[in-house]
Amino acid sequence: MQDLNPPPATPSPAVIPHVHVRVGGCDIAIPIEQVRQAAPLPPQGLTVLPRRSGALLGVAEVAGVAVPIVALERWLPLPVECDDTGAQRMLVLQHAGALVGVRVDAVLGVKAVAAGSVQRVHHAPDANELFESVVPASANAPTLCVLEVARLMQLALAWCAAAEWAPAGSASVAISAVQKPGCSTQRFAVFLIGRERWAVPVAAVQQVVSLPATDLALGRNDRTWAIGQWRERKLPLVDISQGRQASDRQTAPWMVLVGQGPLVLGLTVSECEQFVDVAPDAVARTPEDALLAGVVLRPDLGKLQILDVDKLFSLTPGASISRVAPAASAPRNGAVPSDAAEPMPYLVFDADQRYASPVEGIVGVVEIPPQARDDLRQGRQAVLAWRDQTIRVVNLPAIARSAAPPDPLLAVLVQAPGDTAAPIGIGIRGLCDWLPAHSARRSGMRMGAMGELGLINAQGAVDDHANLVVVDLAQMAYLLG
Repeated sequence: MQDLNPPPATPSPAVIPHVHVRVGGCDIAIPIEQVRQAAPLPPQGLTVLPRRSGALLGVAEVAGVAVPIVALERWLPLPVECDDTGAQRMLVLQHAGALVGVRVDAVLGVKAVAAGSVQRVHHAPDANELFESVVPASANAPTLCVLEVARLMQLALAWCAAAEWAPAGSASVAISAVQKPGCSTQRFAVFLIGRERWAVPVAAVQQVVSLPATDLALGRNDRTWAIGQWRERKLPLVDISQGRQASDRQTAPWMVLVGQGPLVLGLTVSECEQFVDVAPDAVARTPEDALLAGVVLRPDLGKLQILDVDKLFSLTPGASISRVAPAASAPRNGAVPSDAAEPMPYLVFDADQRYASPVEGIVGVVEIPPQARDDLRQGRQAVLAWRDQTIRVVNLPAIARSAAPPDPLLAVLVQAPGDTAAPIGIGIRGLCDWLPAHSARRSGMRMGAMGELGLINAQGAVDDHANLVVVDLAQMAYLLG
């Protein structure tokens, strides 16, 4: 019988990604290196393997491999939760060269778990117990029970071992077998985005959560279609699908927090599907593509687009809004310096030059329809439809001398403070950046009817913004209204 005892202990990394799943009313965490794949249960059902005892549900074929699927609730008194969605999945687990599957009600994403935060609650090891440690609850996850995969295999007495089924020269086995030592593969999380399947490197996935409320809608035509907030941190919401198929809550109810250094962005996705391991030789590289690292064709998934995270962040300068500004120390005498960092975020936009405006009062950014653009160019009254309202659109009054006539493409929808009337649209050429609170310093003076104009300096953003003219669009809406 195959030895399922874990190898001798080795130094643990500081953070271990775990897959968060739910079975009945129990939230379970499984170290990601022990998760081979997550997939829907076969529509034709499992192949029945008659047994007198145990929790074996049947056998599923996964990429040419016969994997036994077990049900935890047949062994354990798990709380029952009614699930009428029919969306049960199977998680294929791997340990010591063997595979076993477990039926789960939901795959809820990847959670980064600090090694020191895992707490052992059963201190007398028992081969019949599948859980002995927990991950304490956090602000965005309940307490997670850590599954002992080796014990699961031993208790089930059922697994698919490579040595028992790998015929010599079998191409399908070479692709789908548990990875042999020395073979280099990279693990990806597969997401359905609109009608496309994208693979995101697991190392860049921080979490998968329900799409939060949006603070600012930027329109479906742009890759960054909204600004949202997660745990008091602003971030851009990004749709990478062709045709922008994942730019609203109905088509993309999930957000993948993708990280790069101190920055994060929210990748909006339609469905979280599974994990796959991809060998470098299997990828058709696409260096000329704006977002792709390459493409893989798989018999079980079809066309799989590999996301290049570096390219994504280089095309999303708005990710700078997610940077957490360091806390500034107050002067010893209690005085507030004249160049203190601004406590509010700013929107940086392009009109006849680059400007910055406090985001207070901005309720949306939309594309100006062709007819309204033509009306603005001709000096006629321009309107657009927005949320069952008819919005008046005006050009931004020229502040800098520019020989080029205004040709706005977007309208910043602004509501004056305390105003109950419909917003006003102010035409701009495009959005440049979003500066988070406490990331910019301001100086200047008030200049008559134009409201407060001054200079703002935000060095350290993706594009250093030095001495931008500040235009308070909310005040301007009040004056223009």
